[in-house]
Amino acid sequence: MRVRLNDTVVCAAPPQAHEYAIHDTALQGFMLRVRPSGARSWVLRVRHDGNSRRVTLGSVAALTAKQARTAAHAVLAHIERGGTLESASFLGPTLLEFAHEYLERRSQAWKPSTRQMLETYLSSAILPALGEISIGTAARVDVAPWFHAYGRSSPGGANRCHAILRDMFSRAVDWGYRSESAGNPCHGIMCYQRPPRGRLLGTEDLARLGATLRDLESTYPIHVAVVRLILLTGCRPGEIRRLRWEEVKSDRLLLGDSKTGPRTVLLGEAARELLSDLASKTDREWNGGEWVFPSTPAGEPLKECVLYHFWTRVRSAASLVADARLYDLRHTHASHAVMNGESLYMTGRLLGHRNPTTTHRYAHLDDATLSAAAERIGAEMQRRLTPVGPLESPEPTDTPDTARVGNKVAASARPERTMSATFGSGASMGGRGELRSTSTSTGRLEP
Repeated sequence: MRVRLNDTVVCAAPPQAHEYAIHDTALQGFMLRVRPSGARSWVLRVRHDGNSRRVTLGSVAALTAKQARTAAHAVLAHIERGGTLESASFLGPTLLEFAHEYLERRSQAWKPSTRQMLETYLSSAILPALGEISIGTAARVDVAPWFHAYGRSSPGGANRCHAILRDMFSRAVDWGYRSESAGNPCHGIMCYQRPPRGRLLGTEDLARLGATLRDLESTYPIHVAVVRLILLTGCRPGEIRRLRWEEVKSDRLLLGDSKTGPRTVLLGEAARELLSDLASKTDREWNGGEWVFPSTPAGEPLKECVLYHFWTRVRSAASLVADARLYDLRHTHASHAVMNGESLYMTGRLLGHRNPTTTHRYAHLDDATLSAAAERIGAEMQRRLTPVGPLESPEPTDTPDTARVGNKVAASARPERTMSATFGSGASMGGRGELRSTSTSTGRLEP
């Protein structure tokens, strides 16, 4: 299809099942590309070094038809003067202009809360400082000074902005706004090291917590049940707070919406009994409707702020550390799973982690477990340092030749000392000679 491209044509071009292009009748190679998603962009096809190349000038949201035509002429003039297509990448949109298309095309895979978070960081931190730089020519020297200045006051916010910018520039390369040779300007900028978050509630902490929950159960039955179910299942507080009865099955929870998407949570006996008791109370007393933990009045799930204030009261009454969060009950569930012999892989599956490295940050070991492991390893090392007695010498023979033959026969007759005999049946030798425990007892060390 060929027409004189203008803004009216842009508005009238409907998306179809497949990508298509509308060519301009006045400027050869200049066209409007329309994707099935509805995204529209200006494109120029040129011949460079004997090959046909396509240059994306920008989206229709960033450039009008007149601006895109001017940019196309500039690219052709740049090439006629001997310039390369890579050096013509300055014609891309600004970061502010690109942000609109980025949110539109990427938000389809995001949750509403994710888009809201990105819009907040873009409007409050990124775009006021970097919105005018060109998406095609932005370099590390443009991003790094701002990143470090922002990080001095808010290192966590700077790290979050770094992740957003890194993805934006990667998409700019994928969508043709930035050449691959230009790379990603965020690469090589090191994020700030943040102290790990998460508290482990030990045996004494859990005992005090249990006593406090029993004291408050008659007054706050719904709130107490939420705290207990988080600890029994290891679910995120929001997943339990927004739990619906349709997601509760006899032996599992079928969560329709979690941080990592729909997932299944298997229930232990204690969790099954708790939910069974809640079902009977809901029918008799609470009338919670679709919600397992209804708010007051019913019709909505228990509000986050209400649960938070209840947790601060419980934390104080149980004499827990002042910064212990409700989310730390999930960390505690994971940590006690590891200390009771479950592997990190199994623990990650129970928690619904996509990335196994995430589980490492959740697994905290208490002093008793670490002390027991240190005692076992220290005793083993001491045993190996203790001499076992002199080796017996072979009996003398009449001639040197006969002695050598006899020694060879004796050596072949001695049984080999296997790996199990050397390191015990519960150990094996890992890479570079380290001792790797394979014991399945409680509190083992993972490799």
